[in-house]
Amino acid sequence: MEGDMDPRSQAGRPEGEGEWTLLQQRIDRSFWQQTRSLEGRSLTTFVIVRSPEQLRYDTFDEAEAMFEAMDED
Repeated sequence: MEGDMDPRSQAGRPEGEGEWTLLQQRIDRSFWQQTRSLEGRSLTTFVIVRSPEQLRYDTFDEAEAMFEAMDED
């Protein structure tokens, strides 16, 4: 339910059209899935937000690997 959503999860939500789903969150970054409709198809993009930057990926595996690698920074 939208009303039950943790307000912290909305703080780092990227802007943009479509449906946003928070996949993972750490103190310094968050990992989102964006699903948009484009010409009758669904287009999914994965976004890592680590202020002030946003990194966009076409595949979940690539985005997840980068998100996890940031633990080593």
